[in-house]
Amino acid sequence: MKQRHGRRGAAALTAFTLILGACAAGSEDGTDVSDEEGVTDEEFVDDEEFVDEEFPEDSVIEDDFGDAPVDSVIEDGVGDAPEEAPLDDGTVDEEPIDDVPDVPVPTGGSRDDIDCQAVSEDGEGIYTFTTIHYVVDGVLGDVCLGESDDRLLDAWNVLATITPEGQLGDLGVFAAFESAEEGDDVTLAFVNILDDDGTQFQMSVNLDSYEADLNEAQLTIAHEFSHVFTALSTQIDRTIEAIDNCTTYSPGDGCYLDDSLMYAWIQEFWGDGLIDEIDPNEEITADTGQLRCDVDAGFFGPYAGSSPEEDFAEAFSAYVFDLETYSDGQQARLDWMAAQPGLAEFRARAEAAGLTPLVNNFEECGLG
Repeated sequence: MKQRHGRRGAAALTAFTLILGACAAGSEDGTDVSDEEGVTDEEFVDDEEFVDEEFPEDSVIEDDFGDAPVDSVIEDGVGDAPEEAPLDDGTVDEEPIDDVPDVPVPTGGSRDDIDCQAVSEDGEGIYTFTTIHYVVDGVLGDVCLGESDDRLLDAWNVLATITPEGQLGDLGVFAAFESAEEGDDVTLAFVNILDDDGTQFQMSVNLDSYEADLNEAQLTIAHEFSHVFTALSTQIDRTIEAIDNCTTYSPGDGCYLDDSLMYAWIQEFWGDGLIDEIDPNEEITADTGQLRCDVDAGFFGPYAGSSPEEDFAEAFSAYVFDLETYSDGQQARLDWMAAQPGLAEFRARAEAAGLTPLVNNFEECGLG
């Protein structure tokens, strides 16, 4: 879940949480922000969890399966494709530098495996859902609750622009909500799992916060969606047996598979006993990651230091939108992302659409 809570500097205002049962997604800027998820909080955020709060285990798909939501924050601002640069001889290259990615255009459609009314009742009195769309085969479908909102369509277009073909099919609904939270603890977006196995997710966006900072919003969308693709059944085993006998790392609601992205990330950046400091049952906030941020300049803000999932999500958002790095540790994280073919495609699509680079407003770490 992303909440407003000093994450990306004073000018930023996002927070998110990923809850895959206990994962969180987020970052620190002038707001308490994921956290996938979402991909969700947002930002996909947030997640069976994508960050800071537990959601009721209400089910929205068929047999009333349920899971905790993931918070995240989302921002808008799909840019224009870059113009072609003139050649040295003064002529213009006839070949485009990059083709702007195809973006799924909302075409409508419904589904009978998701109960939107049940989805709308998952806010515990804190979140009020104002608009919910089905997502049908990766395309934004009919409104199943409330009325269409152009701001939510903008958020969807950002997500669809950066996401490789086929991956949006992991979303079951895309929603907008209002939050009753006040002060610095306002959820900007979240992602939660809709079924028992991690095959369908919900991403929800706080539209009042969405408009406040488009730079942050786009970063949150990427952040939250990372909570989706790292929480799929191909990445984590949620059986009780797997949790009880986990030899990789358990975020509390499953066990990461040996070949999962998250376990590879943990091995690369959370070694030397760092992962042993994490309590999967502890609330994910910027405060819980501050001490790690103080001593490790590789984190993209204190929220990234709260858990490996949030660290991954913050770094992924920075990678997708080509943020300038502050340290060798941050650059190492982006280099790792670039070496993963499936992740590199997100960056390529953002570049082709003219969405990069964005400004690095993450609170700087390593200063303690």
